Amino acid sequence: GVSKDNILFMNFDSAKFQNINDKDSLNEYVSNFIKSNEKYYLFFDEIQNVEGFERSLSGFIVDYDVDIYISGSNSNLLSNELGTYLTGRYIEFNIYPFSFKEVVAINKKNNRKYDIEDLFNEYILYGGMPFIFSIEDTDNKKRYLKDVYNSIVFQDVLRRVNVRNIDLMDKIIRFVIMNLGCDFSSKNISNYLQTNLKGDFKIETIYKYLKYYENACFIHKVFKKDLIGKKLLKRHKKFYLTDQGFRQAIYGNNMRDIGQILENIVYMELLRRGYNVTTGEVNKKGVDFVARKEDKKIYIQVTYILAEKSTEDREFASLLKIRDNYPKYVLSTDKRKYDYEGIKKDTIINFLLSDW
Repeated sequence: GVSKDNILFMNFDSAKFQNINDKDSLNEYVSNFIKSNEKYYLFFDEIQNVEGFERSLSGFIVDYDVDIYISGSNSNLLSNELGTYLTGRYIEFNIYPFSFKEVVAINKKNNRKYDIEDLFNEYILYGGMPFIFSIEDTDNKKRYLKDVYNSIVFQDVLRRVNVRNIDLMDKIIRFVIMNLGCDFSSKNISNYLQTNLKGDFKIETIYKYLKYYENACFIHKVFKKDLIGKKLLKRHKKFYLTDQGFRQAIYGNNMRDIGQILENIVYMELLRRGYNVTTGEVNKKGVDFVARKEDKKIYIQVTYILAEKSTEDREFASLLKIRDNYPKYVLSTDKRKYDYEGIKKDTIINFLLSDW
């Protein structure tokens, strides 16, 4: 019911708006667009390409009757400066690739016949980037994911920061991609880089480059928490990818390293559901995820398959040492569902399709 004359959409990656790259040119364009005292709706995509956009947004709210929607592919979009100008006047939404539940919904909507396990295996390989579902050929899926990755590197990273050693940055992210969910330390990445890269590098540079990828919403850093002493162990960290399909396209071997990929999928699902997530440690035994949301808390162990008694004992052991009454789960691909001393064993697919 809103007239097109009252809706402005600007994509700042478009050639049409590339000359609007600072607050003054944006102010001029918007003021020329708004013709009356009626309500207007302003949509700004990739707004971070406009220098000083925070002040423009604040000014539009003061000067006009507007609703403003902004989007961008950088986690620093809502910077401290924007918070200063718009305190209490904005709501932030984090947008992620499609969940497996959404992938199932897409197939139902398009009346595609599918086997749920085959569909999940495809999700393991190629992830949930939206455009991937319009591509049938596997080589083209990989090519598309590589193109998106290159866009992230060259538009969302290199264009915004002064990276002197691109080869070093590439080696660092490939190390992270290979070692999803593994304990990350300056020592293990130093050993890797010394083997695979000539020249000197500083640990500070490594962490700075990793931060660039975090800001570009490509990777997520997760700290470990001592569940007995309640202390956050910031020196202990893991990294996960926003979408596991990038790993298949860049490095491959998602099916070979399926334990890592399943862990990545569960982590991202917890983020989608609004949880704050850490990894855990209890008496030096690891807990894959401790997820908190308001007064709710859950503990999760993720494993590929509980084929042997020793594997089952290992996965349940750390959860049994946690002496509180919050829900505890072990998730795997095998179809058995049961309770073990109050710990629920469920399938990963059931978890992904559930609402809990």
